[in-house]
Amino acid sequence: MLFPFAPSDKAYYTLWAATQPLIWLSYLLVVAELYNLSLRQYRGIYSLGRWFFFGAVALSVIISALTVLPTISTVATVARRPTLLYYYAFIERGLVTSLGIFLLLLLVLVAWFAVPLSRNLLRHCAIYSVYFFANNVTALYWHTGSRQATYASNIGKLSVAVGCYMCWVFLLTRRGEDRTTSLSLGRNPIEEQRLLGQLENLNATLLRTARK
Repeated sequence: MLFPFAPSDKAYYTLWAATQPLIWLSYLLVVAELYNLSLRQYRGIYSLGRWFFFGAVALSVIISALTVLPTISTVATVARRPTLLYYYAFIERGLVTSLGIFLLLLLVLVAWFAVPLSRNLLRHCAIYSVYFFANNVTALYWHTGSRQATYASNIGKLSVAVGCYMCWVFLLTRRGEDRTTSLSLGRNPIEEQRLLGQLENLNATLLRTARK
């Protein structure tokens, strides 16, 4: 959509400002789907974590916005950047950071309890975690750098995106969709079964509590 316009055009800026929230929404939907697919057999844990997920995302975005409100006008004027860019950048930093942490905690959960998942799903969660954290780093560099930092941060963000796209192309396969595995962390099968039993008991307890 933006390719026919020059980056300095007002139309480019307007379209970017209007479509960027849609990209944030897609981030939320992707992570929500990964979370659902990872814990679809454990509805009690899924229901509890879902509220934590949305609450953590909202809190992170609010905190990111509040930290910049007192100085945003001064900083934007000094760097000669539109004020809206700073609002958007802080919202995105809070969003991608919370989503990255959430996916990382999800990977820790499925690894600790040796939850069997498809290889594609595990790789998908790992790639998105890297994608979110790397985007946070590039956004932080843009914030702390001068006007010239915009070009470098954009190149960095595009490079991260291309790298993740390559991982999706070459690592997500039909075989990986059908093959189920778990992050066993070197434990023996008996220990894995014991941990899975603990997870199922916790899930059953949460389901009984929810019905009361």
